[in-house]
Amino acid sequence: MADNRREKIHTRNISISTYDMGDDTVMVEGILRDERLRPTYSLTANETFQPGIIHDLKISLTVRGKDLVIEDVNVEMMEVPSKECKKTRESLRPLIGHRIASGFTLWVKNTFGGPRGCTHLNALLLAMAPAVVQGYWVLKASKPISLGSMGDLPDASYLVDTCWVWRKDGPLVKKMADMLQEMEGK
Repeated sequence: MADNRREKIHTRNISISTYDMGDDTVMVEGILRDERLRPTYSLTANETFQPGIIHDLKISLTVRGKDLVIEDVNVEMMEVPSKECKKTRESLRPLIGHRIASGFTLWVKNTFGGPRGCTHLNALLLAMAPAVVQGYWVLKASKPISLGSMGDLPDASYLVDTCWVWRKDGPLVKKMADMLQEMEGK
């Protein structure tokens, strides 16, 4: 039952787009935008802020090849609540050379979490990782895929146990294993 007294006070929108850059490379751009819909008081600034955008952040990742290696990262901070926030703009540079693969989420939390980075950039980055995988698959699947060309695709084993559909004992994992076995037999 809906409560008619409720009033929306904050929104967070995350938008992620993937672009074909040629040469087996994608650029994935993520935007995180937080908007406060009522005035808020800041203890540290000792002032009241009017409603509006509090975070407007963009991460661009350049990712190459089936191993999903991050070749470049660019962070833009169009709107942040404090000039101190902008000091974290370069914090994601250690991503360069890293792969988006199993264990990426834990690595991000251990590398950039807490006082080592910006929690909002990290939230955006973690939302972007599966979109990188999806975008790269779209790049590769925009042409017919044969068993012979499966070696050009990312290792799909990372999908196992990521969700119900890809559970270890499920039909899709069995089908994938059968296809890989058939490919190795040829």
